[in-house]
Amino acid sequence: MTLIHFNMTRQVFFAGFSLTLSAALTYYVNSSFLESLVGEKRVGLIYAVSALVTLTFILFVPRLSKCLGLLKLSRGIALIFFAGTATLSFVEIPIIQLLAFIITHSTVVGLGLCLDIYLETLSADHRTGRIRGGYLTMINAAVLISPFISGTVLNRAANSHFDYQIIYFLSCLAALPLLYQLFWQLTPRPLPLQPLGLRHRLLRDPNIRKILLLDFFLNLFYFFMVIYLPLHLLHTIGFSWGNIGFIFTIMLLPFVLIEYPLGWLADRKFGEKEILSIGLVIAAIFTLPIAFITTKNILFWAILLFLTRVGASAIEAMKDAYLFKKVTGNDIGIISLSRLMIPLAYLIGSLIALIVLRFFPISSLFLLISVLFLLGLYSSLTLEDTK
Repeated sequence: MTLIHFNMTRQVFFAGFSLTLSAALTYYVNSSFLESLVGEKRVGLIYAVSALVTLTFILFVPRLSKCLGLLKLSRGIALIFFAGTATLSFVEIPIIQLLAFIITHSTVVGLGLCLDIYLETLSADHRTGRIRGGYLTMINAAVLISPFISGTVLNRAANSHFDYQIIYFLSCLAALPLLYQLFWQLTPRPLPLQPLGLRHRLLRDPNIRKILLLDFFLNLFYFFMVIYLPLHLLHTIGFSWGNIGFIFTIMLLPFVLIEYPLGWLADRKFGEKEILSIGLVIAAIFTLPIAFITTKNILFWAILLFLTRVGASAIEAMKDAYLFKKVTGNDIGIISLSRLMIPLAYLIGSLIALIVLRFFPISSLFLLISVLFLLGLYSSLTLEDTK
């Protein structure tokens, strides 16, 4: 890797960290915030609308990147995202808050896609596992510290609406380094004039279809964990926001501790499919008890959720490493489709939750995702090795 490529890669890492910190500060309070506006049963509906907007937006990102250039598009999306977080920080009109939430929810995914494409133009296949592992470690460090900050702020404040606006204000401040990186550090990168056909690639390569399916399952897991796990711990188990902030900080440690080493192992020692399959089994086994256990022991929940993230971090690191070894900067459509799994999972997850929660408690959602991970084993075990 040349010095120029190294510096640009580092700048993308910092941009990804800032974007993720800004978004992650609100991850585990969004559902409670929306609940205060529309009620618990309509939270899933708001996420479904957000997912539809995000899906539509992501479909236009490849075309917009060709027309405007990747960096100009990234700057525009970042400004819209910043404006959305600023609105949530200062405006108290419910309909405007809901619109701002939908805007920030969709733009953060679109900007994440732009950074993925930018990073792919800097990556060589023999280093993909380490680069993607390093990038995931960087952004997950932001995810790690965010629930502790959010939980501490919410636990100490008194007025709930005011509390949430403090969190969104912190999110707004966290986005400032992102704007600095995009406007003053990163330089334009050339994109291919003739990207390979998306339909052709999907029809030709079953491995891409399988890894995208696993990507969808993982994002469905994240949807249920981000939206419904805080509500489950808050209302069903009876933890305070301070307890939840501590539990989630411990829970997220695997994303920082093991994703880069797993990327190194995938590049040097093993293929991705073996680690991916082990991750699916671990995630399935330790997600299942969430549906049945009601103990209020903080340490127990911290360890249990930590183990679910050991599995999830292995899945995340390996599906990213595998996919990005299969694509190049030419495959904007495939990379976009990977990011499309996020809003698709949120849309389908919202619909599943709307149906399931009419008849069963929140805990039943975790039983469902455990079963899906086990079903995903067929896809992971039948992947073609990249080594």
